[in-house]
Amino acid sequence: MPVIQKMSARNAAFQRFETIKRNREKRTKQKVFFVEGVHPIEQAIRFGWSFEALGYAADTRLSGWANDMRAKAKADTEYQIAPALMDELSEREEHCELIALVKQRSDGLERMEQAQGSPLYVLFDRPQNPGNLGTVIRSADAFKAAGLITTGHGADFYDPQCVRASIGTVFALPFAAMGSVEDVLRWADSLPVQPRIVGTSAHAVKRIDQIDLTGPILLLIGNETFGLSKAWKEACDELALIPIHGAASSLNAGCAASICLYEVARQRSPLT
Repeated sequence: MPVIQKMSARNAAFQRFETIKRNREKRTKQKVFFVEGVHPIEQAIRFGWSFEALGYAADTRLSGWANDMRAKAKADTEYQIAPALMDELSEREEHCELIALVKQRSDGLERMEQAQGSPLYVLFDRPQNPGNLGTVIRSADAFKAAGLITTGHGADFYDPQCVRASIGTVFALPFAAMGSVEDVLRWADSLPVQPRIVGTSAHAVKRIDQIDLTGPILLLIGNETFGLSKAWKEACDELALIPIHGAASSLNAGCAASICLYEVARQRSPLT
């Protein structure tokens, strides 16, 4: 049974929720992150993530869904939060019934290594925007990627914007943040079957649909402003072009990732 506590003032518990939501350094140090919303909470439970705390508005009749989630989450602590404070902690105009602090995981690479057949790994190089990162996670999950890696200093997987943009798929898709190109290449070399490295570039010669994507692939998506780093371009076995027309010279990183992922899925499961 969880410990039940009341949160009627901006006390230490309130400040902790607020800090974890806003501060990446604190999230990383304390290894928890803020979650709100029906789909994210359902997905966190479905995929076996551990809940440190749940919060809900005090003196409010909870729905059957909320009580079901409380029973399944098995949080260490539950907070009955004054409605005004619940509004402050929420990221929405009207707060969700439940907010949570969920424990971070560090088994992303291990889970990726368990992929069978011809796995597809996605790498996002130095993502700037947590919303874009969440969008790429959502698309990677939709098109059956084995996992997603980021390199360099970039957006945080545990940022509330990333969790929200992923529509909870961040809980389903294995992910890992790695420091450098060399770290990723060493990891890729350790896999039973080394993936071909395919990068995206506006200056590539081959279109994405002209490249064989049916085998094990590490698909690279570049930084929103600068594209792939020089080191990643040099590491690629192939560079792929997404042909576009019109005034824009490039696509949003999330859009580019979705197009490439669709092409991988198309080649692996042709429509008939």
